[in-house]
Amino acid sequence: MAGRRSKKFISIGRKIITDVTFFMFLFVAAFSMYIYSSMKENAMVRYEQQALINGKAAGTNIDHYVGSMITATKSVYINHAMMEFLKKPHTQADLEANEAQIVEYFKSVYYASSVATQIYLAVPEKNRSFLYEPRYLKFSMAEIAESVHIPEMKDYREIYIEPTHVKTDFGHDIPEMERYPADELVITVWLPISDLPTDSKPIAYMAIDLPISFISDNCDMIYTPGEIMYVVDEDGVIIASSDLDAQMKNFSEYYPWYEQNGKENHITRRIRQLLAATRIKSAYFDWSIIKAVPTKNVYALTTGQMASMLVLFVILAGLFLVMIFRGILRYVRSLRQITKYMEQEREDASWDQTGKISDCISYYENDEIRSLMDSFQRLMDSLKEHSIRKYELELAYAKSELRTMQAQINPHFIYNIIQCFATNALKNHNLKQYQMLSSFGQMLHYAMVLEPAVVSVDKEIEYVRRYIALQQMRFERELSFSCEIDAACADFKIPKMSIQPLIENSITHGGLMKKQGGVIQVKVERQGDYVSLLVKDNGKPVKEETVQQISCKIEQIRRKLSSQADTAEEKQTAALTYSVREDENSNHFIGIENVFSRLFLSFGSCELVIEANKIHGTSVSFIVPAKTK
Repeated sequence: MAGRRSKKFISIGRKIITDVTFFMFLFVAAFSMYIYSSMKENAMVRYEQQALINGKAAGTNIDHYVGSMITATKSVYINHAMMEFLKKPHTQADLEANEAQIVEYFKSVYYASSVATQIYLAVPEKNRSFLYEPRYLKFSMAEIAESVHIPEMKDYREIYIEPTHVKTDFGHDIPEMERYPADELVITVWLPISDLPTDSKPIAYMAIDLPISFISDNCDMIYTPGEIMYVVDEDGVIIASSDLDAQMKNFSEYYPWYEQNGKENHITRRIRQLLAATRIKSAYFDWSIIKAVPTKNVYALTTGQMASMLVLFVILAGLFLVMIFRGILRYVRSLRQITKYMEQEREDASWDQTGKISDCISYYENDEIRSLMDSFQRLMDSLKEHSIRKYELELAYAKSELRTMQAQINPHFIYNIIQCFATNALKNHNLKQYQMLSSFGQMLHYAMVLEPAVVSVDKEIEYVRRYIALQQMRFERELSFSCEIDAACADFKIPKMSIQPLIENSITHGGLMKKQGGVIQVKVERQGDYVSLLVKDNGKPVKEETVQQISCKIEQIRRKLSSQADTAEEKQTAALTYSVREDENSNHFIGIENVFSRLFLSFGSCELVIEANKIHGTSVSFIVPAKTK
């Protein structure tokens, strides 16, 4: 108790305020984390859906544009004059005569693909090529240059798209100023022209240069500042990108962890990066539009909203805490006033005065504090009554104590007187009387001195030996007594007078002093977590009926002792003082019942075994835990 009082005083109001504040902020933090996580997940889902929708729209536009251009190119099959020109051999004059017709065809293709920078037509069998520059309305003819690589296509249905590269003049020696910008990046769409329906083998090849800008322009709507857009072909080469430095490079150089899974739309997340890929559905090419987005951009709006919500939530929580704290402090203030009043009353020792606690403390609520004030008032009234009876009780106690002192006989005085008798017997050379008086004095001292209440087995056996010695001198008959104590049990503690009643039962009820060759054996041994205490004699064997009576009585005692709700101190006292009086029982084994009750109370558990033994007597065994309760 002293240790607890020495702790630093902390107001209960402060404790409550601290706990409420802690749990409030813990709730705010947990709730905020949950809401923020949900908002982030919803923002990510919305962003992914929007990215895929925008990517699909951009891909559809690109596919439609390229498809329209290819359709316009194939209009040559209904242009019979142009087809005849391509199939028949022709001289320079024929070329010049058909120039207008060729230009008109080029224009029809250009109108379907108005972003084309160059339209190129090659006729390998005639080693002729034609180039049209829509920007300058320039038309030129020349032989097919060795630098021009015509892709191998075996059928009129085949289409080849040359990846992003710097625009060339296809060997037509276009002045540099007319090729502005000189380093323009383009993709070239190659289409074969066949002599249908006669032969599907290509007789000419059309090449259209499309600037990368037309792809970028169609993808402008799908990305925002801070994001990067890529258009990647089936080989992973970047055809177009908002990052100009990335064009014509391999996509894996920038994102080695990205894998094309063949799905039409898919999202890939890695660390703090998100890739939204949309595959363009086209009959002419297999491209994907991939948007690279830092995840912080996705959560930017969510973070701002969450910050605003958190500020508002903290303000509301702060107002709530202020209101709660005001109420708590009001109640704590009343408790302080009550404590101060009681301390003042204690210091002034004014319990017998007529004042009331409600006269000093104003509190009008009907709650626990009001109940506490009423309880204090009743306590003070009881103390006042107590002070009135105090003098009478002290006087009565003084008279009672005087009478007790007059009637008291000190156990040590009795022991000393018996020792004087023994000394006189020794002086008169009466050795037998001296031995009896000396042994009785030692036994009386052992039994009457209450402390210690529990003794070792060795001490109890020493007392038993004196008791047996007195009985032998009394009845002038020899009795064989042997004791076997396990080394682990020599210091085992048991209540005083736990073995002597069992020896007394053997002598009294077994009739050992009425027969020759009486034997008493005591054995104490450790059995695992238990200790066994055995007393065996060769007196009268116990009857089965008696065993049943004792067992029934022992169970009654066990139930009675188990149901007690005493404190530990009361149980300890009961263990040392419990006894069964003979006038309450008709049997002659009161000693056994007393020993069982004291051992059960001391150890919390006790088992009794009583039976006839092989030496024609009775064995009584108690088994208790190795550790006391």
